[in-house]
Amino acid sequence: MKRNLLFGLVILLSSTCLHLSAQTFQAKAVLDSNRILIGDQIHVDFTVTVPQNAAFIVPPVTQEALSGSGIDLVGSSAVDTTINGQSVSYHQQWTITAFDSGAYVFPSIPVLSTDSQLLAQSQALPFFVNTVAVDTTAAIRDIKGIAKVPLTFKEVLPYLLIGLAAVAVIALLVWFILKHESKSKPKKKVVKAKPKVKPHITALKELEKLKVKKLWQNGQVKQYYSELTDILRTYIDGRYDINAMEMISSDILKELEGKDLPQELRKELEQTLGIADLVKFAKMEPLPDDHDRCFKQAVNFVQETAENELKTEN
Repeated sequence: MKRNLLFGLVILLSSTCLHLSAQTFQAKAVLDSNRILIGDQIHVDFTVTVPQNAAFIVPPVTQEALSGSGIDLVGSSAVDTTINGQSVSYHQQWTITAFDSGAYVFPSIPVLSTDSQLLAQSQALPFFVNTVAVDTTAAIRDIKGIAKVPLTFKEVLPYLLIGLAAVAVIALLVWFILKHESKSKPKKKVVKAKPKVKPHITALKELEKLKVKKLWQNGQVKQYYSELTDILRTYIDGRYDINAMEMISSDILKELEGKDLPQELRKELEQTLGIADLVKFAKMEPLPDDHDRCFKQAVNFVQETAENELKTEN
């Protein structure tokens, strides 16, 4: 017998035949619930009890057989057989449901003889299908909250690879830009700092230039003494760290008192600065010998106060 059939085929009599009127047949169907919600499932337990060796037919319960009732057949169990003395019980269970609210009736199941005589019949089974009550005043929400599912390495791997690729592209782009900029920028030439020229060397060179100009010989006496004293002031600034360019002659001489200068050199410097002040501010006209003597005194002052190597050379 197939799963959808309770019995379906005729069970043949054995050698001893009994009259159907003397035989006892029973059919019983029971629902495990008579109220369900839409889409819920209930079970129909069907049992037919017949005398041993009796022949009978039970029409199969199929979806086609339930057509028009609104009931959907979900499944059916295998047939169980139980022998009780002179009788035999056959049991099968059907699972049914309905997808619309209302009242339904599971039909009665007949037990027939081989010549289609009704031997027994189960009762019809009414049941009700209800809808789920909806509170229209409540806010719409999910049936269940969002479940947190841990990410697996296989799920994270594509994003990790994309991130690493992006970092590599950015690093390559930065390297390319920096390399391009370094090529486009002109390389700075490293210029070695020239050794600082000693003050006395500069002063002697400037005095030689002044001599070549022959200013006082050409009547430019004031210009001559102005340049001569500027050379001396610049030398004193560099040699003794005295801001001689911003000082008057008397202040320069006063600052030099703390320096180790021979008295003769001090007098010569004082004389040269004095004549130059008289020329520049009092319009004094010195003699040619005064011009030459002031020049020689200036040269002598630089040479005698120069750093040690000049004196060693001399």
